[in-house]
Amino acid sequence: SAPASSPKSSSKLTLIKNSKGPVNPAFFIGRFKYYRGKMGVMRHIFYYSLFLILSSVSGGGFAYAQPTSEVKATDYRQSYLANPYYNQMATEALEHKPPRFDFMKFRSYYSQTRQYDPMGTRILKDLDELAFIVMNDDDPERAATALFGYKTLVKDHLAHIDVVLHALALAREDRRFGDYKFYQWVRDGLMNTVVISGDGYTLAGAYDVITLSEETMLFNRMGFQQIDSQMVKESIVYYNMHDIVDVNTGEKRAVFVNTSIPMRYLEALEKDRKGGFLPGWQWQ
Repeated sequence: SAPASSPKSSSKLTLIKNSKGPVNPAFFIGRFKYYRGKMGVMRHIFYYSLFLILSSVSGGGFAYAQPTSEVKATDYRQSYLANPYYNQMATEALEHKPPRFDFMKFRSYYSQTRQYDPMGTRILKDLDELAFIVMNDDDPERAATALFGYKTLVKDHLAHIDVVLHALALAREDRRFGDYKFYQWVRDGLMNTVVISGDGYTLAGAYDVITLSEETMLFNRMGFQQIDSQMVKESIVYYNMHDIVDVNTGEKRAVFVNTSIPMRYLEALEKDRKGGFLPGWQWQ
């Protein structure tokens, strides 16, 4: 379960819930945001390294733009065939919650879809805006339309751990947003898949992540406390090499995380923004 909010975090995250005023969905996701922010230092290092990598790739003058629906980098990816497979698995998960659901394949398909977003910032913002309408709009038709949009957006990104945690927090407070036990099942399936994707002792055995937040949550799940971090690019392979302390055993060691999928997407996004995109980037 997510930890309780600390006084330090609540000053930034908690919105006042006024029974006479509109309900803001952000009120219900304070725990989720605090959970995501527990390893803020590590993420700061990660994003700073990302900035340096992409700056060198683009030849300087770097100005990062979040992936949004207007960005067309994925139009070059030649991966649209993954969309029906992803949609089929998402529908199967929502309708049947299969006991042997292949979360590894599910994550792989998602990373090859048109809507794939390794960051997720824009998705979460859109979810909050739709949830706000559902919870506050006096027009039933408008509220129903917003709820349909919310559920569709969640389904489109059901393999994104941030989206799942976001949806879980809202579903716990309001049944209209879904069954919270279902989102718990998806959360556990996604994170278990990341954990078993490697052992982290070598590059060959590196943990595989498809979104930037999966690495943060992997460290939290495994009890890894970061000491130092280094981002490396070798040919088309990106990986992070971390010096960590295992808080469960006290062991100090290196941990390797393969970040090729999200990093190559972001590299392609930056190349596309500058007009220098090279087709077939992710499977070379």
